[in-house]
Amino acid sequence: MLVLEKITHRFRDNLALKNISGTADRGEVIAVIGENGSGKSTLLSVIATFIKPTSGKIYYNNIDVFQSTKNVNNYRRYITYASEKVKFVSELSLKDNLLYFKNLFNSKKDVFEISKQVGIYDLLNQKPNSLSKGQKQRLSLAVSLLKEAKIVLLDEPAEGLDVETKNVVKEIVKELKQDNCMVFYVTHDEDEIEEVCDKIITLKEGTLKFFGSVEEFWNIYEKFYVVTYEQSGRKITKVLNIESLKSLQEQSDIRILHIRNLGLREIINMSETDGVSTTRFNEG
Repeated sequence: MLVLEKITHRFRDNLALKNISGTADRGEVIAVIGENGSGKSTLLSVIATFIKPTSGKIYYNNIDVFQSTKNVNNYRRYITYASEKVKFVSELSLKDNLLYFKNLFNSKKDVFEISKQVGIYDLLNQKPNSLSKGQKQRLSLAVSLLKEAKIVLLDEPAEGLDVETKNVVKEIVKELKQDNCMVFYVTHDEDEIEEVCDKIITLKEGTLKFFGSVEEFWNIYEKFYVVTYEQSGRKITKVLNIESLKSLQEQSDIRILHIRNLGLREIINMSETDGVSTTRFNEG
């Protein structure tokens, strides 16, 4: 079990994280949601021990991680971090890069099997600089999977990428879950969250807005839709919850023109009362 206890991190004059607390268990996939600058990457960096929190503690299997250098080093053996910021050796082929990291991690895993798993097996003779963004993301995933990790940190591994790469990432997350790994997964894809995640962390300006199960999240933040419709020759756009949408669809003088799911970040940033989203209407 991983326990976050009042994690606060100050960067210069700004509080990047403010009293973040919660627990995660093995075999759980935790979605980390928030707009840019909300503290997502900072939180993952603290969990990875890349940075030490200004205050607060992390416990892994009841051991205070930051209590000593020995504890930090032991804990790091269980952590792997996948990010587009991974630096590859540009002079080496993908195969040799993977072999380099395998040796660095003292890993027994098969680089060829992992390259097949992430879909870069046919690219192993190429060099990193020749890859597309999606292919580099897959290489980054392959590097992270080389480590014998129990805690996997995925910092937007499929953001802005093609559907095929997103599906690769989703299948890898499912496999990690089956292997009883704990996965922190920065994503804003509602379908991915519904399909593979057990819990959700939502951050806003470094403050924890929610940390709980997916079901608990929807009980609080219910789903909303941006609906454009025509009534009496007038085009109107509103943000509606599901009950209001159903009521609108039942009205005979209404012609629905377009419906869009409100994104998770948009839902979180709607009007809030004690963290609970309320319906907001916009007329055009």
